[in-house]
Amino acid sequence: MGFLNWWRNNSQQSDSQLDIFGNSQELAQQERVDGAIVNKDFNKAIKDSGGSNTAYGRAVQAETQELFDCDVDQLYKETGGRKGDRSTLPKEAQKAYIVNETLSTHRLNNTQYEGDQRQKDNAIAEDVADTARKVRRWFPW
Repeated sequence: MGFLNWWRNNSQQSDSQLDIFGNSQELAQQERVDGAIVNKDFNKAIKDSGGSNTAYGRAVQAETQELFDCDVDQLYKETGGRKGDRSTLPKEAQKAYIVNETLSTHRLNNTQYEGDQRQKDNAIAEDVADTARKVRRWFPW
């Protein structure tokens, strides 16, 4: 299909404004993507996949263990970051989270999770961890 065809078929309605001649002109709805936006999309994908309120925390712990070989608390403490503020982590750690959460979001959005809440949460955390294992191979550590 290609990106441009996909984008044309899936672009959302945009706002418009009048030009100086009174003709309607479309305004493109674009925004800069950063780690916070990627993380917000990741969190939404977990919820949309049927994950509970604890599934997000479990998924982040699982991805952190697989990506960095440590837990979240260790990552922030050892790098001097402020817990809960990823922008204070080293640039390479931020990139790893962005890559993994982008891929995990697409994976979660394309997977149908079945079973009770515990089974769904477990499957979501495992899929995020599995994605992180693959992503980690691309980083130098």
